[in-house]
Amino acid sequence: MAYKRFTFNEQTFLANYALFKTRSLGACGAVVKANAYGTGARRVVNLLQQVGCQHFFVATPSEGIAIRDLTTKSVYVLSGPMNNSAAQQISQHALIPVLNTPDQLKLWEPYREHPCVIHVDTGMQRLGLDSNSLEGLDVSALQVCLLMTHLACADQPDHPQNEIQLEQFEKVKIYFPNTPTSIGNSAGILMGEPFQGDVVRPGIGLYGGNPFVNQESPVEPVCTLEGRVLQIREVRPNVPVGYGASFVSSMPTRVAVVGIGYADGLSRALSNNGEVAFRGHRMPIIGKVTMDAIHVDCTQVSDLKENDFVELFGPTISVDEVATRTNTIAYEVLTHVGNATVRD
Repeated sequence: MAYKRFTFNEQTFLANYALFKTRSLGACGAVVKANAYGTGARRVVNLLQQVGCQHFFVATPSEGIAIRDLTTKSVYVLSGPMNNSAAQQISQHALIPVLNTPDQLKLWEPYREHPCVIHVDTGMQRLGLDSNSLEGLDVSALQVCLLMTHLACADQPDHPQNEIQLEQFEKVKIYFPNTPTSIGNSAGILMGEPFQGDVVRPGIGLYGGNPFVNQESPVEPVCTLEGRVLQIREVRPNVPVGYGASFVSSMPTRVAVVGIGYADGLSRALSNNGEVAFRGHRMPIIGKVTMDAIHVDCTQVSDLKENDFVELFGPTISVDEVATRTNTIAYEVLTHVGNATVRD
């Protein structure tokens, strides 16, 4: 018997992909790293292939190998080869490395007949070749199939960094004539053609997370996290609830103990801070989030009973709301929870 459920809505996921595909002037790929943001990479790859996706982006060689048997399409390794063994793995499994450093360019020379991606850092200071040191770089022997960069502030469309990076990328392109480009993440795609390139890389938006800060979400929820009600207690006034007595009832309170906690990826920052929902009705989390249980004030929801499931996020409570309450982002919420819980 499951005490918690992590549900993935395939139809909504495909609708989100269709949104990005429609808004893209070039090819629409998909980022499936971190086990497809905790939702199950193998399922996601199978779904996307059914609707014509031909470009999949993973973080590491092992992630690429884990899905290679599912697809003959392009699988890109964003971290690139870190040593000779990794380069050999990438080539053996027909993966495509994203080359981020001069050392990685050298590592890939023995495999020059295989395609590769050149990643140029245009202002994020994370991965990528320095965009100011490309003059004289000789990649003529390599089969460069994409020139890539990553936007640091696409979640804020009006941020000046977006234009700065785009201008820098335009300067870089002269060193790679006629090479297809890849720029747009989820937010970049929706910012329009200049921020897209020939192959786009939607990520968080596919899985239902809002790609923008302080804007209404253009995508629909995909994932639902639920916990089972294990017990319902009637608590008198002035009675402490949970570890540390951090919540004390001020009136007669009906308390549901729900079988989900931080061992399942739930943040302790939801202690006395979060909410759950049942049939559209919200109820506050009271007391501290524990390893495998939370307390919920269900006084106002009289039809809630033991063995019912309550929603932690999903159609009623968005994953972005949970992220805001816990001072993080939807990416972290999904990857923590999705990779820790039983999926349905």
